[in-house]
Amino acid sequence: MTNPFDMTGRTALVTGSTAGMGLEIARGLHAVGARTIISSNDVDDVATAQKALAAEGIEVEGIVCDLRDAESARSLGERARSRFGRIDALVAHAGGHTPTGTLIETSEDDVALAFQSTVFHNLLIIQGFLPDMAEDGGGSVVLTTSIASVRANQMLGVYGATKAALGSIVRNVAAEWGEKGIRANAVAPATVRTKFSEVLWSDTSREHAAAGRTALGRIAEAHEVVGAVLLFASSAGSYITGQTLLVDGGRSII
Repeated sequence: MTNPFDMTGRTALVTGSTAGMGLEIARGLHAVGARTIISSNDVDDVATAQKALAAEGIEVEGIVCDLRDAESARSLGERARSRFGRIDALVAHAGGHTPTGTLIETSEDDVALAFQSTVFHNLLIIQGFLPDMAEDGGGSVVLTTSIASVRANQMLGVYGATKAALGSIVRNVAAEWGEKGIRANAVAPATVRTKFSEVLWSDTSREHAAAGRTALGRIAEAHEVVGAVLLFASSAGSYITGQTLLVDGGRSII
């Protein structure tokens, strides 16, 4: 039996992939043989990440996409395909505005920006990939959401709502494009030790509190999210679509 995770000969693009989880996902895709493309809104960040990976013996391509610009998001699929040929896996990891506070405390501007940057622009990216991906025989779309999309959080209500919307998009892409060979799934981590979530683990008491809410008794490291992404991106997940997989150390069961 061949390795179902092997992606040799396939091309994967990861948005928001110059640091943190996104960069680890790029490393993981390269490790299973995929020709890997990293993307960010800053040309210098892309170049820096490429240089850092090259020092590890990992050669990746780079493409700039500014999620704050609708046209940049909308055209990413066309630009990627024209430069690199077919794209077999799109991992839409780039995040958006993340307001904190209760629902009633969150301003109208923060709500609008959160939905625009997380939901609207990621949807534009996906729309830009689907027709060509179908024409090329199919592929996989993977979104990273959050445990906040399925569990209430008194300080991340709007953030959770945007991530829940991404889960709905995943299910609808799966339903609409499955017969064209496209699968769509989401990975929903709990607290992961990255710069993005530093406020949740930045001191010992906060980290212990977050860890204590999990069955494993610790928060996740960024590389521990990669396996779920590879499952969905590769042939290992060839009969899985429309799903959201919690990568939460058992947070959702206790």
